[in-house]
Amino acid sequence: MPSIPSASRPVGDILLVALLPIATFIIGAGTEFSERLMTGAQRFERLQLDELPLALLTFSLGLAWFAWRRWREMLLELGKRREIEAALEAKQLELRSLSRRVTENLENERRAIAHELHDELGQSLNAIKIESVFIRNASGERGSMTHAAALSIIRLTDHVYSVVRDMTSRLRPVALDELGLAEALEHDLAKWRQRLPGIEFDFKADKLPERLDAPCAIALYRVAQEGMTNVVRHADARNVSLALTFHREPAVVSLSLRDDGRGVELRTIRSGLGLLGMRERIEALGGAFQLESQPARGFRLEASVPFAVGANAVGAA
Repeated sequence: MPSIPSASRPVGDILLVALLPIATFIIGAGTEFSERLMTGAQRFERLQLDELPLALLTFSLGLAWFAWRRWREMLLELGKRREIEAALEAKQLELRSLSRRVTENLENERRAIAHELHDELGQSLNAIKIESVFIRNASGERGSMTHAAALSIIRLTDHVYSVVRDMTSRLRPVALDELGLAEALEHDLAKWRQRLPGIEFDFKADKLPERLDAPCAIALYRVAQEGMTNVVRHADARNVSLALTFHREPAVVSLSLRDDGRGVELRTIRSGLGLLGMRERIEALGGAFQLESQPARGFRLEASVPFAVGANAVGAA
């Protein structure tokens, strides 16, 4: 719809109000309208029609006074609404700041737990395996109970170590800290390809800045994690594409996830903790989060985060 300049309407209204009385005066002076009206009204003196112009003038003044009062009330209401909107915006910024701090604390806790699992539990499991190997080698006969128990301990140790490694990767992916966002996503997609060979996974990534802010990287990574999990669980898709794009103007990094699955009607979708958590992560960093889907037409998720999040990103949102 074409936009109308905001200044054109009041100017036109003022010109109309000014021109109407002038035009009325010119027409009335040329046609002797008032004189004819008074002459005609004299025939109906019993109805006091000659008092009608004064009554209409009073009525017009009353309407003008009424309009002025309503205008004053409108200005007061507008001022109150602006104050409420400013207060709501301030509260929204506070909530986003709080959400960001909670997310950062959560990621710090995850990183600490991952390091503890890797360093403490991993070293303990290695020590148990070394001792078990020593017992196995020292047991002599392969068919002895000691040899069998040592082999069982080695297998259990390997299984527990595999579980710990997966837990560590979910808590804080090593590839994200050591290699970067694109490499971490590629590493995760390689795992999905192994687990689900029937789905075609495609990944494209622009060359990202060398030092991508940690909040930006971890937010996009978590969104990709949650999005991929939803696709695999619910979409019944055959093709999934993941794209990482860097826009210099404005300086934002975008993550796009698409699939050709069953789709969903967005108006009926429930805002579960997954979608709500993704949106909160992105918006807390001053970014944008968008979903597009229709039944039988797949699902599309896009999240964009400023490249340099910085300390004041929330205030700039």
